[in-house]
Amino acid sequence: MKKSVIALACLTAFTNIAQAASVKAYGRLDAGITSISGVGANDESLTGLAYGPLSSSRWGLKGKEDLGGGFGAFFAIESEVHNDTGLSGGNNKTGSNAGSVYWKRKSIIGLKTNFGTFSLGLNKTIDKVLASKYDMIGSNFAGFKTISDYVAIGDRIDNAIFYESKELGTGGKIFFERQFGEVAGDSEENTRTGIAATFKFGDVNAFLAYSEAKGAGGADDWDQVGFGIQYKTPQKVVLKAQYWDLSNDTSADTSGLGFSADGEGYSLSVLGPISQHTKIGLGYHHSEQPDVSGESISITQLALLHSFSKKVTGYVMAGSLDNGSAANHELHKKGFSSQAGNGVDQDGFTIGMRVKF
Repeated sequence: MKKSVIALACLTAFTNIAQAASVKAYGRLDAGITSISGVGANDESLTGLAYGPLSSSRWGLKGKEDLGGGFGAFFAIESEVHNDTGLSGGNNKTGSNAGSVYWKRKSIIGLKTNFGTFSLGLNKTIDKVLASKYDMIGSNFAGFKTISDYVAIGDRIDNAIFYESKELGTGGKIFFERQFGEVAGDSEENTRTGIAATFKFGDVNAFLAYSEAKGAGGADDWDQVGFGIQYKTPQKVVLKAQYWDLSNDTSADTSGLGFSADGEGYSLSVLGPISQHTKIGLGYHHSEQPDVSGESISITQLALLHSFSKKVTGYVMAGSLDNGSAANHELHKKGFSSQAGNGVDQDGFTIGMRVKF
């Protein structure tokens, strides 16, 4: 009897909290049968089940509450799901020495105000958000972020504050982020700072972004600029282009983000409808370290997407990767290891489905 009373009290308390804060579960599961040639130093083929070829599988909880007067509080926690094996979370998150983290994709609380939105915790950098948005479809398989080893477009940061302005007169926004190094006596050591602006002029969208990282003793580690443009034709064909340039300031990777040389990368793509529910796209992505011989990557990507409903998408994607003589990158990194040997090129395809909830 006592246990029943306690259980009822807990359920009632949770229900009241959920109603007050408007809490909901959300996520997506994405899996594809994937085949890649050019694996390993012996140029072998590999076929398996990959999680997240189109977009990373994840689940999370989010909630919000209206505080009145244009103010509102919110939170979100989000973990990655490996639906090929059942593993959830638990991987090292990019850009952190914290080790194994369950809520590795997002862990924030925030406040919506009349001056914009402020949030605190762990989240994507604005560079990552923009690079994915201005890629053809932002996919993991053969997408632009697949070649993020040379430019800082694949990161999340923790111990950070994020700001997003309200929509400005041009239809764009201003973004700011600051990762605290939390080192006593040095407010700049192990920090990252970013600022970006988006613009909208009719059917044209654009962005301009800048970020920098500081390492040991607050010394400059690297800084990066990026810009992109997108145009949607009257026939709903979307053209996208973006360019990123990373300048490394020290030969040591003092910030722990994996950059020890200058890097640059760009992406060009076109995506358009061939029927009411089906789209086809072609993308080309290139990234390199111009001062390091053989460190270059080029990917050509073809994608066919079909929307069975608002929440269910089927896809077929093919990709071809050209590794420089010193590069050993792979078309897809989720589900199984398909790393190439130095200078070994790869070709591959994936067919799968994504379900949102």
